[in-house]
Amino acid sequence: MPDLYLLKKILALTLLLQSQVKVLSRIVLSKSMVAIVGASLTKFGKRSEDIFTLTKESSSPLVRKFREEIDFVLVSNSYSGEFNSISGLNNLVTTYLSLDYVPSLRVDNTSGSGGTSLLVAKSLLDSRVARVVLVIGVEKMSTKGTREVTSVISSLLPPRERSLGISVPSLASIMTKIYMKKYGATRESIAQVAVKNHRNGARNPYAHVRKEVSLEEVLSSPLIAEPLRQYEFCPISDGSASLLLVRDEEAESFTDRPVYLRGIGTASDSSHVSSREDILEMRAVREAGRQAMRQARVDKVDFAELHDMATILEIVEAEALGLLERGKGWAQTWEGITEVDGEMPINTSGGLNSKGHPIGASGVAQAVEAFLQIRGEAGERQVKGARFGLAMSMAGFGNSATVSVFGDEP
Repeated sequence: MPDLYLLKKILALTLLLQSQVKVLSRIVLSKSMVAIVGASLTKFGKRSEDIFTLTKESSSPLVRKFREEIDFVLVSNSYSGEFNSISGLNNLVTTYLSLDYVPSLRVDNTSGSGGTSLLVAKSLLDSRVARVVLVIGVEKMSTKGTREVTSVISSLLPPRERSLGISVPSLASIMTKIYMKKYGATRESIAQVAVKNHRNGARNPYAHVRKEVSLEEVLSSPLIAEPLRQYEFCPISDGSASLLLVRDEEAESFTDRPVYLRGIGTASDSSHVSSREDILEMRAVREAGRQAMRQARVDKVDFAELHDMATILEIVEAEALGLLERGKGWAQTWEGITEVDGEMPINTSGGLNSKGHPIGASGVAQAVEAFLQIRGEAGERQVKGARFGLAMSMAGFGNSATVSVFGDEP
Protein backbone atom coordinates (compact mmCIF):
# COMPACT_ATOMS: atom_id res chain seq x y z
CA MET A 1 0.00 0.00 0.00
CA PRO A 2 1.42 3.43 -0.94
CA ASP A 3 2.14 5.73 1.98
CA LEU A 4 -0.90 8.05 2.34
CA TYR A 5 1.21 10.83 3.79
CA LEU A 6 3.62 10.64 0.83
CA LEU A 7 0.74 10.77 -1.66
CA LYS A 8 -0.63 13.87 0.02
CA LYS A 9 2.78 15.54 -0.12
CA ILE A 10 3.13 14.69 -3.83
CA LEU A 11 -0.34 16.05 -4.53
CA ALA A 12 0.40 19.27 -2.63
CA LEU A 13 3.69 19.70 -4.47
CA THR A 14 1.97 19.12 -7.83
CA LEU A 15 -0.66 21.76 -7.07
CA LEU A 16 2.06 24.20 -5.99
CA LEU A 17 4.00 23.65 -9.20
CA GLN A 18 0.85 24.11 -11.28
CA SER A 19 0.12 27.43 -9.58
CA GLN A 20 3.71 28.57 -10.12
CA VAL A 21 3.50 27.64 -13.82
CA LYS A 22 0.35 29.77 -14.13
CA VAL A 23 2.07 32.71 -12.43
CA LEU A 24 5.13 32.34 -14.67
CA SER A 25 2.85 32.13 -17.74
CA ARG A 26 1.21 35.41 -16.76
CA ILE A 27 4.62 37.00 -16.27
CA VAL A 28 5.77 35.79 -19.70
CA LEU A 29 2.58 37.07 -21.32
CA SER A 30 2.97 40.36 -19.51
CA LYS A 31 6.55 40.79 -20.72
CA SER A 32 5.47 40.15 -24.30
CA MET A 33 3.09 43.11 -24.26
CA VAL A 34 3.95 46.75 -24.80
CA ALA A 35 2.02 49.94 -24.20
CA ILE A 36 1.60 53.36 -25.77
CA VAL A 37 2.19 55.97 -23.07
CA GLY A 38 2.16 59.09 -25.22
CA ALA A 39 0.89 60.23 -28.62
CA SER A 40 0.96 63.41 -30.66
CA LEU A 41 0.40 64.50 -34.25
CA THR A 42 0.40 67.52 -36.53
CA LYS A 43 -2.47 68.74 -38.60
CA PHE A 44 -2.39 66.91 -41.94
CA GLY A 45 -2.68 68.85 -45.19
CA LYS A 46 -0.59 70.85 -47.64
CA ARG A 47 1.93 72.28 -45.21
CA SER A 48 4.52 74.95 -45.92
CA GLU A 49 6.97 73.54 -43.36
CA ASP A 50 9.80 71.17 -44.33
CA ILE A 51 9.98 67.53 -43.29
CA PHE A 52 12.16 68.24 -40.24
CA THR A 53 9.83 70.90 -38.88
CA LEU A 54 6.86 68.55 -39.27
CA THR A 55 8.77 65.81 -37.45
CA LYS A 56 9.61 68.14 -34.59
CA GLU A 57 6.03 69.42 -34.35
CA SER A 58 4.62 65.95 -33.70
CA SER A 59 7.43 64.59 -31.53
CA SER A 60 8.37 67.60 -29.38
CA PRO A 61 5.62 67.10 -26.75
CA LEU A 62 7.03 63.61 -26.11
CA VAL A 63 10.71 64.52 -26.40
CA ARG A 64 10.40 67.47 -24.01
CA LYS A 65 8.83 65.27 -21.36
CA PHE A 66 10.82 62.06 -21.81
CA ARG A 67 14.10 63.12 -23.44
CA GLU A 68 16.28 61.33 -20.87
CA GLU A 69 14.24 58.12 -21.12
CA ILE A 70 14.16 57.63 -24.92
CA ASP A 71 16.77 55.07 -26.00
CA PHE A 72 15.64 54.26 -29.56
CA VAL A 73 13.98 56.22 -32.35
CA LEU A 74 12.12 54.75 -35.32
CA VAL A 75 11.29 57.00 -38.26
CA SER A 76 8.47 55.69 -40.45
CA ASN A 77 8.98 57.22 -43.88
CA SER A 78 8.84 55.98 -47.46
CA TYR A 79 9.66 58.74 -49.89
CA SER A 80 12.06 61.32 -48.39
CA GLY A 81 14.42 60.53 -51.28
CA GLU A 82 11.83 60.87 -54.04
CA PHE A 83 9.89 63.86 -52.64
CA ASN A 84 12.54 65.74 -50.61
CA SER A 85 15.93 64.60 -52.00
CA ILE A 86 16.95 63.46 -48.51
CA SER A 87 18.62 60.19 -47.51
CA GLY A 88 19.56 58.98 -44.03
CA LEU A 89 16.43 60.67 -42.67
CA ASN A 90 16.47 58.88 -39.30
CA ASN A 91 19.93 60.16 -38.33
CA LEU A 92 19.13 63.66 -39.54
CA VAL A 93 15.91 63.61 -37.48
CA THR A 94 17.64 62.55 -34.25
CA THR A 95 20.19 65.32 -34.70
CA TYR A 96 17.42 67.83 -35.43
CA LEU A 97 15.72 66.77 -32.17
CA SER A 98 19.03 66.92 -30.23
CA LEU A 99 18.92 63.16 -29.73
CA ASP A 100 22.26 62.69 -31.53
CA TYR A 101 23.42 59.75 -29.41
CA VAL A 102 20.17 57.80 -29.51
CA PRO A 103 20.20 54.85 -31.99
CA SER A 104 17.67 55.08 -34.79
CA LEU A 105 16.28 53.28 -37.83
CA ARG A 106 14.21 54.39 -40.81
CA VAL A 107 11.31 52.00 -41.54
CA ASP A 108 10.11 51.88 -45.15
CA ASN A 109 7.31 49.57 -46.14
CA THR A 110 5.57 52.00 -48.49
CA SER A 111 2.06 52.83 -47.23
CA GLY A 112 2.38 50.11 -44.57
CA SER A 113 5.41 51.73 -42.94
CA GLY A 114 3.54 52.97 -39.87
CA GLY A 115 2.15 49.58 -38.89
CA THR A 116 5.50 47.96 -39.57
CA SER A 117 7.14 50.53 -37.27
CA LEU A 118 4.89 49.36 -34.42
CA LEU A 119 5.98 45.78 -35.12
CA VAL A 120 9.66 46.82 -35.01
CA ALA A 121 9.11 48.84 -31.83
CA LYS A 122 7.51 45.86 -30.12
CA SER A 123 10.41 43.64 -31.20
CA LEU A 124 12.95 46.11 -29.78
CA LEU A 125 11.10 46.24 -26.48
CA ASP A 126 10.43 42.48 -26.25
CA SER A 127 14.10 41.72 -26.91
CA ARG A 128 15.15 44.40 -24.40
CA VAL A 129 17.35 46.07 -26.97
CA ALA A 130 15.40 49.18 -26.02
CA ARG A 131 13.41 50.34 -23.00
CA VAL A 132 11.64 53.44 -24.37
CA VAL A 133 10.97 53.71 -28.13
CA LEU A 134 9.93 56.89 -29.89
CA VAL A 135 8.12 56.19 -33.18
CA ILE A 136 7.82 59.12 -35.59
CA GLY A 137 5.86 58.81 -38.83
CA VAL A 138 6.38 61.59 -41.37
CA GLU A 139 5.95 62.40 -45.05
CA LYS A 140 6.26 65.62 -47.02
CA MET A 141 4.50 64.97 -50.34
CA SER A 142 3.13 68.28 -51.59
CA THR A 143 6.47 69.23 -53.19
CA LYS A 144 5.34 67.22 -56.24
CA GLY A 145 2.27 67.34 -58.46
CA THR A 146 -0.51 64.74 -58.49
CA ARG A 147 0.74 62.96 -61.61
CA GLU A 148 4.29 62.61 -60.27
CA VAL A 149 3.11 61.51 -56.82
CA THR A 150 0.90 58.82 -58.41
CA SER A 151 3.83 57.64 -60.53
CA VAL A 152 6.18 57.43 -57.54
CA ILE A 153 3.67 55.54 -55.39
CA SER A 154 2.78 53.16 -58.24
CA SER A 155 6.47 52.21 -58.51
CA LEU A 156 5.70 49.61 -55.83
CA LEU A 157 3.90 47.60 -58.53
CA PRO A 158 5.90 45.01 -60.52
CA PRO A 159 7.33 46.18 -63.89
CA ARG A 160 5.01 43.82 -65.80
CA GLU A 161 1.89 45.51 -64.44
CA ARG A 162 3.30 49.03 -64.65
CA SER A 163 4.17 48.49 -68.33
CA LEU A 164 0.46 47.90 -68.96
CA GLY A 165 -0.41 51.28 -67.45
CA ILE A 166 -1.66 49.87 -64.14
CA SER A 167 -1.59 52.26 -61.17
CA VAL A 168 -2.90 52.03 -57.61
CA PRO A 169 -6.01 54.12 -58.47
CA SER A 170 -6.74 51.91 -61.49
CA LEU A 171 -6.56 48.82 -59.27
CA ALA A 172 -9.17 50.41 -57.00
CA SER A 173 -11.31 50.98 -60.08
CA ILE A 174 -11.02 47.31 -61.09
CA MET A 175 -11.80 46.17 -57.54
CA THR A 176 -14.91 48.38 -57.40
CA LYS A 177 -16.33 47.02 -60.65
CA ILE A 178 -15.71 43.40 -59.67
CA TYR A 179 -17.21 43.89 -56.20
CA MET A 180 -20.32 45.62 -57.51
CA LYS A 181 -20.90 42.93 -60.12
CA LYS A 182 -20.26 40.01 -57.76
CA TYR A 183 -22.37 41.23 -54.84
CA GLY A 184 -24.89 43.55 -56.47
CA ALA A 185 -23.57 46.56 -54.56
CA THR A 186 -25.05 49.91 -55.48
CA ARG A 187 -22.87 52.76 -56.64
CA GLU A 188 -24.30 54.94 -53.87
CA SER A 189 -23.26 52.48 -51.15
CA ILE A 190 -19.58 52.68 -52.19
CA ALA A 191 -19.72 56.49 -52.28
CA GLN A 192 -21.32 56.48 -48.82
CA VAL A 193 -17.90 55.58 -47.38
CA ALA A 194 -16.65 59.01 -48.47
CA VAL A 195 -19.72 60.75 -47.04
CA LYS A 196 -19.20 59.07 -43.69
CA ASN A 197 -15.44 59.61 -43.56
CA HIS A 198 -15.66 63.28 -44.50
CA ARG A 199 -18.24 63.70 -41.75
CA ASN A 200 -15.78 62.16 -39.29
CA GLY A 201 -12.91 64.22 -40.70
CA ALA A 202 -14.89 67.42 -40.20
CA ARG A 203 -14.89 66.58 -36.48
CA ASN A 204 -11.14 65.91 -36.39
CA PRO A 205 -9.01 69.05 -35.84
CA TYR A 206 -5.97 67.26 -37.35
CA ALA A 207 -7.67 66.19 -40.61
CA HIS A 208 -6.61 67.43 -44.03
CA VAL A 209 -10.17 67.82 -45.36
CA ARG A 210 -12.41 69.22 -42.63
CA LYS A 211 -15.50 69.44 -44.78
CA GLU A 212 -18.67 67.38 -44.92
CA VAL A 213 -19.80 66.28 -48.37
CA SER A 214 -23.17 65.00 -49.53
CA LEU A 215 -23.70 61.86 -51.57
CA GLU A 216 -24.54 64.04 -54.55
CA GLU A 217 -21.30 65.99 -54.17
CA VAL A 218 -19.27 62.79 -54.04
CA LEU A 219 -20.90 61.35 -57.15
CA SER A 220 -20.58 64.59 -59.11
CA SER A 221 -16.94 65.28 -58.20
CA PRO A 222 -14.33 64.83 -60.98
CA LEU A 223 -13.85 61.31 -62.30
CA ILE A 224 -10.49 59.78 -61.31
CA ALA A 225 -10.74 56.08 -62.18
CA GLU A 226 -14.14 54.87 -63.41
CA PRO A 227 -16.39 54.63 -61.48
CA LEU A 228 -14.53 56.28 -58.57
CA ARG A 229 -14.58 60.04 -58.11
CA GLN A 230 -12.25 62.58 -56.53
CA TYR A 231 -13.87 62.55 -53.08
CA GLU A 232 -13.46 58.76 -53.00
CA PHE A 233 -9.66 58.93 -53.01
CA CYS A 234 -7.34 60.23 -50.31
CA PRO A 235 -5.72 63.63 -50.83
CA ILE A 236 -1.96 64.18 -51.19
CA SER A 237 -0.93 65.21 -47.69
CA ASP A 238 1.98 66.34 -45.54
CA GLY A 239 2.08 65.51 -41.86
CA SER A 240 3.64 63.71 -38.94
CA ALA A 241 2.50 61.55 -36.00
CA SER A 242 4.46 60.28 -33.00
CA LEU A 243 4.10 57.60 -30.32
CA LEU A 244 6.05 56.63 -27.21
CA LEU A 245 6.11 52.91 -26.37
CA VAL A 246 7.40 51.00 -23.34
CA ARG A 247 7.00 47.52 -21.90
CA ASP A 248 3.76 47.08 -19.99
CA GLU A 249 5.38 46.62 -16.58
CA GLU A 250 6.69 50.20 -16.77
CA ALA A 251 3.70 51.78 -18.48
CA GLU A 252 2.00 53.21 -15.40
CA SER A 253 5.18 55.02 -14.37
CA PHE A 254 4.81 57.09 -17.56
CA THR A 255 1.04 57.70 -17.57
CA ASP A 256 -1.95 56.74 -15.47
CA ARG A 257 -3.84 55.69 -18.62
CA PRO A 258 -1.62 53.62 -20.92
CA VAL A 259 -3.08 51.99 -24.01
CA TYR A 260 -1.82 48.46 -24.53
CA LEU A 261 -0.77 46.86 -27.80
CA ARG A 262 -2.49 43.57 -27.06
CA GLY A 263 -1.79 41.89 -30.38
CA ILE A 264 -0.01 42.52 -33.66
CA GLY A 265 0.14 40.41 -36.81
CA THR A 266 1.72 40.79 -40.21
CA ALA A 267 1.33 38.92 -43.51
CA SER A 268 2.16 39.26 -47.19
CA ASP A 269 0.71 38.47 -50.60
CA SER A 270 2.04 38.52 -54.15
CA SER A 271 3.03 41.95 -55.44
CA HIS A 272 1.59 40.79 -58.78
CA VAL A 273 -2.04 41.70 -58.16
CA SER A 274 -2.92 40.11 -61.52
CA SER A 275 -1.54 36.78 -60.24
CA ARG A 276 -3.84 36.65 -57.24
CA GLU A 277 -6.74 34.25 -57.47
CA ASP A 278 -9.28 36.91 -56.46
CA ILE A 279 -8.62 40.65 -56.13
CA LEU A 280 -11.36 40.78 -53.48
CA GLU A 281 -9.60 38.14 -51.38
CA MET A 282 -7.18 40.30 -49.42
CA ARG A 283 -5.08 37.48 -48.03
CA ALA A 284 -2.48 39.61 -46.24
CA VAL A 285 -5.17 41.66 -44.48
CA ARG A 286 -7.12 38.55 -43.44
CA GLU A 287 -4.09 36.64 -42.13
CA ALA A 288 -2.59 39.61 -40.28
CA GLY A 289 -5.98 40.19 -38.65
CA ARG A 290 -6.25 36.58 -37.53
CA GLN A 291 -2.81 36.70 -35.95
CA ALA A 292 -3.49 39.98 -34.14
CA MET A 293 -6.91 38.98 -32.78
CA ARG A 294 -5.62 35.60 -31.59
CA GLN A 295 -2.69 37.23 -29.82
CA ALA A 296 -4.93 39.94 -28.32
CA ARG A 297 -7.32 37.35 -26.87
CA VAL A 298 -10.42 39.41 -27.67
CA ASP A 299 -13.48 38.35 -29.66
CA LYS A 300 -14.57 41.77 -30.86
CA VAL A 301 -13.22 45.30 -31.16
CA ASP A 302 -15.20 48.49 -30.59
CA PHE A 303 -13.83 50.44 -33.57
CA ALA A 304 -11.33 50.12 -36.42
CA GLU A 305 -9.01 52.33 -38.44
CA LEU A 306 -8.53 50.93 -41.96
CA HIS A 307 -6.53 51.81 -45.09
CA ASP A 308 -9.17 53.61 -47.16
CA MET A 309 -6.93 55.01 -49.90
CA ALA A 310 -10.08 54.48 -51.99
CA THR A 311 -13.63 53.99 -50.72
CA ILE A 312 -13.91 50.40 -51.94
CA LEU A 313 -10.90 49.37 -49.87
CA GLU A 314 -12.62 50.18 -46.57
CA ILE A 315 -15.44 47.78 -47.40
CA VAL A 316 -13.29 44.94 -48.75
CA GLU A 317 -10.77 45.21 -45.89
CA ALA A 318 -13.55 45.24 -43.28
CA GLU A 319 -14.96 42.05 -44.79
CA ALA A 320 -11.53 40.39 -44.85
CA LEU A 321 -11.08 41.21 -41.16
CA GLY A 322 -14.53 39.90 -40.22
CA LEU A 323 -15.74 43.34 -39.13
CA LEU A 324 -18.46 43.25 -41.79
CA GLU A 325 -20.14 40.27 -43.45
CA ARG A 326 -18.58 38.94 -46.64
CA GLY A 327 -20.38 40.39 -49.64
CA LYS A 328 -22.65 42.51 -47.42
CA GLY A 329 -20.25 45.24 -46.32
CA TRP A 330 -21.70 47.65 -48.88
CA ALA A 331 -25.22 47.18 -47.50
CA GLN A 332 -24.05 47.45 -43.88
CA THR A 333 -22.22 50.66 -44.74
CA TRP A 334 -25.39 52.06 -46.32
CA GLU A 335 -27.36 51.07 -43.20
CA GLY A 336 -25.01 53.10 -40.97
CA ILE A 337 -23.28 50.26 -39.13
CA THR A 338 -19.85 51.86 -39.68
CA GLU A 339 -20.83 55.31 -38.37
CA VAL A 340 -19.34 56.61 -35.11
CA ASP A 341 -22.56 55.65 -33.31
CA GLY A 342 -23.04 52.42 -35.30
CA GLU A 343 -22.40 48.81 -34.32
CA MET A 344 -18.91 48.80 -35.88
CA PRO A 345 -17.44 52.31 -36.21
CA ILE A 346 -14.77 52.44 -38.93
CA ASN A 347 -12.34 55.29 -39.58
CA THR A 348 -13.59 57.59 -36.85
CA SER A 349 -10.58 59.83 -37.58
CA GLY A 350 -11.86 60.45 -41.11
CA GLY A 351 -9.53 57.77 -42.43
CA LEU A 352 -7.02 58.33 -45.19
CA ASN A 353 -9.97 59.57 -47.25
CA SER A 354 -10.51 62.74 -45.20
CA LYS A 355 -7.81 62.89 -42.53
CA GLY A 356 -5.20 62.54 -45.27
CA HIS A 357 -2.45 60.12 -46.26
CA PRO A 358 1.10 61.38 -45.61
CA ILE A 359 2.32 57.87 -46.30
CA GLY A 360 4.94 57.33 -43.61
CA ALA A 361 2.71 58.94 -40.99
CA SER A 362 -0.61 57.23 -41.81
CA GLY A 363 -0.16 53.98 -39.88
CA VAL A 364 1.25 55.84 -36.87
CA ALA A 365 -1.71 58.23 -36.95
CA GLN A 366 -4.07 55.24 -36.89
CA ALA A 367 -2.48 54.20 -33.58
CA VAL A 368 -2.81 57.78 -32.31
CA GLU A 369 -6.56 57.60 -33.04
CA ALA A 370 -6.78 54.30 -31.14
CA PHE A 371 -4.93 55.90 -28.22
CA LEU A 372 -7.37 58.83 -28.13
CA GLN A 373 -10.49 56.66 -28.51
CA ILE A 374 -9.55 54.21 -25.75
CA ARG A 375 -8.65 57.06 -23.40
CA GLY A 376 -11.98 58.77 -24.19
CA GLU A 377 -10.23 61.81 -25.70
CA ALA A 378 -11.56 61.78 -29.28
CA GLY A 379 -13.99 64.64 -28.79
CA GLU A 380 -16.99 64.84 -31.15
CA ARG A 381 -16.04 61.56 -32.83
CA GLN A 382 -15.71 59.59 -29.59
CA VAL A 383 -17.01 56.02 -29.71
CA LYS A 384 -19.07 55.37 -26.60
CA GLY A 385 -17.45 52.85 -24.24
CA ALA A 386 -14.48 52.18 -26.52
CA ARG A 387 -12.11 49.68 -24.85
CA PHE A 388 -10.62 47.71 -27.76
CA GLY A 389 -9.63 49.01 -31.17
CA LEU A 390 -8.01 47.70 -34.34
CA ALA A 391 -5.74 49.41 -36.87
CA MET A 392 -4.80 47.95 -40.26
CA SER A 393 -1.79 49.43 -42.04
CA MET A 394 -1.40 48.17 -45.61
CA ALA A 395 1.49 48.32 -48.06
CA GLY A 396 0.66 48.74 -51.72
CA PHE A 397 -2.59 47.15 -52.84
CA GLY A 398 -2.60 44.38 -50.24
CA ASN A 399 1.05 43.47 -50.91
CA SER A 400 1.47 43.22 -47.13
CA ALA A 401 -0.47 44.25 -44.08
CA THR A 402 0.08 44.76 -40.37
CA VAL A 403 -2.86 44.64 -37.98
CA SER A 404 -2.64 45.95 -34.42
CA VAL A 405 -5.19 45.44 -31.65
CA PHE A 406 -5.21 47.92 -28.77
CA GLY A 407 -6.89 47.77 -25.38
CA ASP A 408 -7.30 49.56 -22.07
CA GLU A 409 -5.81 46.69 -20.09
CA PRO A 410 -2.97 44.17 -20.63
